[in-house]
Amino acid sequence: MGCMVFGSLFAGRCIETLIGKFYDENDGRRDSAFTISYVISNIGAAAPALAGVIAAKCGYHAAFALSAVLSFLGTVAYIATYKKFFGNIGLEPDDPLPADKKRSFVVKMLIVVAIVGTVLAVSFATGKLKISSFANVVSTISIFIPLAYLVFIYSSKKTEKHEKKKVLCLLPPFICNAVTLLIWTQTISILAIFYEEKVNRVIFGVEIPAASFQTIPAIFAVCFGSFLTMLWTKLGKKQPFGTTKMGFGTILWGLGAMIIALLYIIYPGDAKVNAWWIVLFYAVLMFAEGFTCPIGYSITAVAAPKAFVTQMMTVWSMSQSVGAALNMILVNFYKEGSEVPFFIGIGAVVAILGAVVLAFSKKLAEGMGMEREA
Repeated sequence: MGCMVFGSLFAGRCIETLIGKFYDENDGRRDSAFTISYVISNIGAAAPALAGVIAAKCGYHAAFALSAVLSFLGTVAYIATYKKFFGNIGLEPDDPLPADKKRSFVVKMLIVVAIVGTVLAVSFATGKLKISSFANVVSTISIFIPLAYLVFIYSSKKTEKHEKKKVLCLLPPFICNAVTLLIWTQTISILAIFYEEKVNRVIFGVEIPAASFQTIPAIFAVCFGSFLTMLWTKLGKKQPFGTTKMGFGTILWGLGAMIIALLYIIYPGDAKVNAWWIVLFYAVLMFAEGFTCPIGYSITAVAAPKAFVTQMMTVWSMSQSVGAALNMILVNFYKEGSEVPFFIGIGAVVAILGAVVLAFSKKLAEGMGMEREA
């Protein structure tokens, strides 16, 4: 787990930053490029299913070994091709630190990490800190960290006046992305139990394991993502603004939550839900994600100040942690029997936020500099 954390720490959102650097603000291909990246990442979502099959037949040692080999081959492929594809893009930081400040920052960071790690370890070992209280604290902090960093970027002397306006215009889509991730985290918390206990999981005469429902989104993501990639490429400069796509997709996320509320109305008590409803639910959600997930990174590439490109991508990705944190807080209000108002309330709020962004999408896009003529 430590290796996974440090791997994410070093890689960050560099891939999105590099993709964004290929295109200027008004290039109609940018949304398609980010959607292609989104499709590729969801192809990787098939890995758990593949690893599960190998583990069932040969054990988890073989499954992890194969994963390690494939990761190594991916690294080799990247090393062999990145100069050809990227050239000089991304070789130098946008806002490099002087060598002395860089060393000072690394030392201070390591000291802070060591202190925090020690305090947490002692607190857990002595029983003074419980997992539940720790999760609530982290969830609350996760909401404010990206917002605080947005304020830092906005107020920085390195952010020019016209760039400050872009940062402000990015805030409404940021909120939309956070609440869509709130709905997504519902699917792997409350709804995971829903699939196990309330769904008739027989499709075409075959009973589908509850865990396998999590592979359905990846299939839809690849299909819808591929379709949207071709659509944006075909439309070119005639395609909607990225902010328009973001607002429309957020409304669809809200409708997805309302589908779950509808199922509790149609199938009350111990009545089993037809599995095809779950397929429809995921179809709506993943079509919505095709409009929000890749497009969010695309508009962030446009809105990011030159001195904070990678940091802005990281802040945008942290909207996911904001959504997860909101979910951690909201589940405290969830009670068995209150599902209908719970999901209707969430769906309505998300849909309304999406409608607001959709209504002001042109002004937001123009504020980011996304005029139609290149």
